[in-house]
Amino acid sequence: MATLAIYHRLKKPVGWRFIRIEEAPGKRTGHLEVPFLIRPTQADGRQPWVKLDATTFDAAKTERDKRERGEIIAAENNAGRTLLTNAVADFLDKKKRKNPSTVENYTYILNEFLGQVKARFVDEINHRVLDQYVTWLEEKNAAPKTINNKVMVVVFMLKAAGVTNPSKMVKDTLPTVEEEIAEPYHKKDLEKLFAAMESEEYVRYKFFLVTACREAEVAHAQWKDITVGADSCVHFVVQTKKFTTSNGKQSVFTPKSHERREIPITDELVDLLKERKKTSKSDWIFPNENGDPDGHFLRKFKKIAFEAGLNCGKCNSARTQGRFVKKTVEKNCATFSEGCSLHYLHRLRKTRATYWHTQTNNQVSLRNIQTYLGHKDLTTTQKYLGIRKSSEVMAAINKPMF
Repeated sequence: MATLAIYHRLKKPVGWRFIRIEEAPGKRTGHLEVPFLIRPTQADGRQPWVKLDATTFDAAKTERDKRERGEIIAAENNAGRTLLTNAVADFLDKKKRKNPSTVENYTYILNEFLGQVKARFVDEINHRVLDQYVTWLEEKNAAPKTINNKVMVVVFMLKAAGVTNPSKMVKDTLPTVEEEIAEPYHKKDLEKLFAAMESEEYVRYKFFLVTACREAEVAHAQWKDITVGADSCVHFVVQTKKFTTSNGKQSVFTPKSHERREIPITDELVDLLKERKKTSKSDWIFPNENGDPDGHFLRKFKKIAFEAGLNCGKCNSARTQGRFVKKTVEKNCATFSEGCSLHYLHRLRKTRATYWHTQTNNQVSLRNIQTYLGHKDLTTTQKYLGIRKSSEVMAAINKPMF
C-alpha cells in the first residue's frame, strides 16, 4: 500500500491551496507550519481531508504511519460525524457564486480558523474552542470589529453544517465593538486634500466623493456606466458586469447590494470625465497599467492626506522592515505616510452622505440617500450621517421658534 501524502496550506495569488509536501533526501521540512493534513481513501471512494494533531512535519509523519497501521482510529471512520475540513469545503462551495472578494475573504478566515483549532469534527466546536480562537485573535492585536467579523463567518459555516443556533456559543465571547460616529471631512480639510492632488488623483477622488461609491465600485466603473436619464440628469450606474482581464481570466463584479442603482453626479464631475475621456483608450474609467480595474486606492489616498499635512501625529503602526533580517518597528503617522487611521475611503462616502443630508435644503431625502449608497436598511444609512460641530449649526439653532 502506498504511503499517504502529507499536505499543508499556502497562500497563492488565487487564494489558499493545499500543497503536497515532498518527502525526499535534501528536502527541507523543518520550517513548515501547522496544520498538516492527509487524504485517506474511504470504502466509497471519497477522500476527505483529515487534519493531523502533529505540530511538526516529523511528528506528522509518525502520526500518519500510526494511522496507516491502524493504531489510531482514522477520523473518517467516525460514523455520523462531520469533519471540520469538509464542513468548511462545503460552505465555501455553496458561496462560490458570491462576489470573488467575499469568497476570498471567507476562504482566508476559515483556513485561519482551521489552522488555530485542534478540533477535527464539527461537533467538537463549543464555547471554549471559539473563546480560544478569540483570544488568539486578540493576542495578534486584531481590532474588536475584525474579531467580530471573523467569528461570525465561523458561525455562518457552523450553521450551514447543521449546528443549531451556533451564535449562542459566542454570545459572551465577542469583544464589545463601539459604534463609530461618522466623521465627515470638513470643508477646509477637503480643500487641503484636493489641493495636494495631481490631475489624475483629483479626478479619481472627486469621483469617490461625488458618487459616494465603495472602492470596488469605483475600480470597476466603466464609461458606459455614465448615462443621461430622461430628466437630462447625468447618472453613474452601479451594476453587475462580466469581463475578461488582461491575462484572459473571466471575472464578475457584483455590487454589494446585488442591485443596480443610479447615482446623480455633479456638473463639475461631468466636465472632468469628459476631459478624461478624450485621452482614454480603455473601457474602464480608472484602469491600471495593464488595462484592468485599478486598485490600491486607499494607499494612494493616505499618502495624499500625509502630503496635505492632515495626519494626526498620534497613530502608531507596527511595520516589518529588512530584506534578510526582519524586524518589527513602530512608526508614527507624523512621519509615516500610510499610518494615520483618520483617513480612509469610506470617510469620503460618509462625507457625501452628510452633505446630501445637511447641505441641500432637505431636497435629498433619507430614502434617496439610502438608494444612492446602496443600503438595504435605512438604519445603516443613518449611521453614515455625520454629527456636525455646534459652531456650524448655531445659526440654525439661534433662529426663533415663534
